[in-house]
Amino acid sequence: MKKRMILAFFTLLISIFEIPSQIYVWKNGKVIFSVENEYPDSVTFTNPNLSVVEPADTIPPDTFLFSVNDTLQVCFAPGNLQYNDYYFEWRFAENQYDLIGISNSNIAPFYDGWIDLFGWATCGWSTGFLPTSTSTDYRDYLVGGSWDNSFVGDFATADWGALNKIGSDAEHTWRTPTSKEWNYLLAERRNADQLFALATVANVKGLILLPDNWKTPEGVKFIPSVSTEINNHLVYQNGLYMDEEMLDDHYADNTYNEAEWTVMEKSGAIFLPAGGRRWGNTIKNYPTNPWGIYWSSTTGAQEREGNVRALSFYMSGVTPLAETSRVWGCSVRLIQEITSIRRKIIVGDN
Repeated sequence: MKKRMILAFFTLLISIFEIPSQIYVWKNGKVIFSVENEYPDSVTFTNPNLSVVEPADTIPPDTFLFSVNDTLQVCFAPGNLQYNDYYFEWRFAENQYDLIGISNSNIAPFYDGWIDLFGWATCGWSTGFLPTSTSTDYRDYLVGGSWDNSFVGDFATADWGALNKIGSDAEHTWRTPTSKEWNYLLAERRNADQLFALATVANVKGLILLPDNWKTPEGVKFIPSVSTEINNHLVYQNGLYMDEEMLDDHYADNTYNEAEWTVMEKSGAIFLPAGGRRWGNTIKNYPTNPWGIYWSSTTGAQEREGNVRALSFYMSGVTPLAETSRVWGCSVRLIQEITSIRRKIIVGDN
């Protein structure tokens, strides 16, 4: 059996990022196995079919980064979060533009179908509520029994990405963005207003987000929704982007078929489909003039204790710091911190 040592490759990373004892060995985007080691600067594993590849950049290729504060970058999950209660299975949508849509109205315990609109903090663990909840009483969605608890500290496990194994990914690989992170992404990072647009992708309406180092690929066109090329373009005021008339359909600002979107996606574009929202078993704001509402991990203001923060968008505006009742079933798109990405070992075939 061959033995391969992973030595100096980790030394610098450990001192900067405080790598935990669990290290994931992965290939082609999937975890092959993991190793436990108290001091992960020296890890030995044996496998005749794998060899270590040490790239100049420890970030995997085709990883596109989005700044969510002055010092932190993240990547986005490859699709919206979905759940099947019959099999107790979590996964990401196969395509970024995939939606469950009206079929979310079938939500029920042990329902053998997929849902993608969730009440807030419905991770299925003790710090949260059940993913199939249709209750319209906000008190059923309080983390730790109090309106002012967010997904942090003792209540971090209320996050959908904390204790749930999503696809082939280990626990704690993903997490929900905070409200400040949604706002930084859309309003505060460098060139923020040039890195998003309302759009229609494969006949699905939604919001495009672009990575920090975006370059529009050949063969497609991208126009930010704030561009003066657009009649009655969006203007940022008082924490939200709106057009003056509040009537124009900005989902038409950019339109891509599946092939064109593949080109955009390979260059790092993220698409958040507008899937509406669910009240009990009733689907609202979809499919006509659909809204997109994406949860943050942050609770709302004290005077509205039933509310939490969310990213909200519809045909004529984008609101990074919206508030909505935690009883609504809304979309979830998780993120992964770049420090977590750097902790992985890239391996390839012998």
